[in-house]
Amino acid sequence: MTFIKARRKPIEVWAVRYNHSIVLDEFIKMLSENKNEPVRYDDETGTIYIQKERGDIALKRGNWVIYEVNTDQCYWAIDHDIFLKTYVKVGGHIYKKKSYEIEGMIFSKLEPKSILKVLQFMGYHTTNALEDLQRYELIEDVLKRGSILVQTLEGIEHLYPGEIVIRGIENELYPVKMENFNKIYDLINDVEISA
Repeated sequence: MTFIKARRKPIEVWAVRYNHSIVLDEFIKMLSENKNEPVRYDDETGTIYIQKERGDIALKRGNWVIYEVNTDQCYWAIDHDIFLKTYVKVGGHIYKKKSYEIEGMIFSKLEPKSILKVLQFMGYHTTNALEDLQRYELIEDVLKRGSILVQTLEGIEHLYPGEIVIRGIENELYPVKMENFNKIYDLINDVEISA
């Protein structure tokens, strides 16, 4: 349960905005190339869901999809406004991530003290006895499930022990595997972390 400050590395990604000019069948076919991450389309809302091991992410029309060659080589959805604030176009569909600072918390162990520190980092605070009881129930749920549920902009994802929850530029939260964190962030505070 270590607090970290880091700077995003300026890595390049392939990106495209999911809008009405996309040829939907071809777009879904492209997103479906990774057989480990099934894709489904909701006709009613126009949302595309990509099934990740930590939870489904929603690609809503108007948002962006990126493919990071340097990390997990998977597709990820990004909110349109956050994309515009954090990426700059290099050419074609290639964008470079701007360098900016983030804060995060390492979920070190599946034990109550570590769970509570991560929940507090994520904004969970109690103010009375009833909320204290609910906090204990929440900790018990995390212990049974083996992960903390993180409400991201793209859906609910799991944060597992040994991973980091990041607070982004708009106070959005998202979990990151340690090996990916080490590829895309440089630590700026003096802490020791390992994959």
